[in-house]
Amino acid sequence: MELLPPEIDALATSLLVAISFAGAFITAAMGIGGGVIMIAFMATLMPAAAVIPVHGVVQIGANATRAVLQRSHIDWKTSLYFVMGSVVGVSIGGSIVVTLPIDILRAGLGLFILYTVWGPKLKFVANGYLNVSLIGLIASILTMFFGATGVFIAGLLQQRGYVPREFVGTHSICMGSQHILKIIVFSLLGFAFAEWLGLIVMMLTAGMLGTVLGSQVLNRLPKAMFDKVLKGILTLLALNLLAMGGELYSLT
Repeated sequence: MELLPPEIDALATSLLVAISFAGAFITAAMGIGGGVIMIAFMATLMPAAAVIPVHGVVQIGANATRAVLQRSHIDWKTSLYFVMGSVVGVSIGGSIVVTLPIDILRAGLGLFILYTVWGPKLKFVANGYLNVSLIGLIASILTMFFGATGVFIAGLLQQRGYVPREFVGTHSICMGSQHILKIIVFSLLGFAFAEWLGLIVMMLTAGMLGTVLGSQVLNRLPKAMFDKVLKGILTLLALNLLAMGGELYSLT
């Protein structure tokens, strides 16, 4: 079995491993942001059909590491209700995602990233656990198409009064469970994870290392500067995804 799929060369592999480390570090240190920037880079370096499944496996490792490091701060009841909604959501999303053309998925991801960066922040009714399950359902439908829904989920968790470690721990459980469910669905849909195993292992290892190091500087980075740089990078990547989708349409 080949270590890497034929679609990925050595340079792309090196960049993807580096982005996995950086994305995990950013999320562990700042609480959010790394997943979106990681999937945006992945979408420019990998075949569109492989981005969401591979991203999901890699993110399981990073989220599991964060959950272990912050295990004493996790709100388990909120997490359980979120998972209950997520089970329904991935089932719905999985029945739709296979019918969409690749260029539509790529352009949709670009628009989704632009919204998370520049759109109005979503507000939820944070009280009550039924709302948590509903957000889990919606977020899990979205993750089947766009992968990185951490910003969306954060809109709920940020209104529940968590201190930073509670937020990071609970967020990691919600995201990790969502990725696990997503991987199960993509496996049932026939995605060949074995072909990507070499790249997945390298990205998983880099992501876990980034998570451990990022957790050491949780909330100690200059957030204002970080937000500006992150917005700029994500915007450029999203515009590139839209341009790639436009090129595919122009060739048809």
